[in-house]
Amino acid sequence: MIEIRKLTEDDMQQAMELKVLCWTEELAGRAENTLSVSKERDSWLDWMNTAEEHNDIRLLIGAFENNQMLGVAFASFAETDDIPDKGIELNGFWVYPNQRGKGISLMLLLYVLDFYSKEDMEKIVIYNPHYAPSNQYYQKLGAKVVKQEYQMEGKLLVDVFIADIVPMKMKLKELLHKYQ
Repeated sequence: MIEIRKLTEDDMQQAMELKVLCWTEELAGRAENTLSVSKERDSWLDWMNTAEEHNDIRLLIGAFENNQMLGVAFASFAETDDIPDKGIELNGFWVYPNQRGKGISLMLLLYVLDFYSKEDMEKIVIYNPHYAPSNQYYQKLGAKVVKQEYQMEGKLLVDVFIADIVPMKMKLKELLHKYQ
């Protein structure tokens, strides 16, 4: 049985190993993967522990089966230049390649959207590399590209998706039925 739970500081090492593993795929050959697990861990631990001083509600969750991490998702309130009011941002979202196709990403994202719906959030923004295979996933869930921008010193084209939370939740629930 898959359990979705909040990550602990002890989980962050493995979560960052997963991020670094998936980052090469997300870059799609457009830039070199220069991420360091230890630097990413330290940065995300700081982010995890500074929500209150930034007036933010940050969610870091993982999907686990028999205490084995299958995937993770990180979210927070969106920057107001992305969504002026009642918005969240998907800050990180990775599933082990050998665990894909099992509905894990659907469960994680639904958990995120349910959590923030209780905080009266209405929209989600997602930054995703333009050439990453996951772009089709967000489009399938009803997210629309509203702009593109270059990151990593102009090497990486990033699509900025925005979606309404309620219809996305409905689509996630519909897609999850095939895994139950």
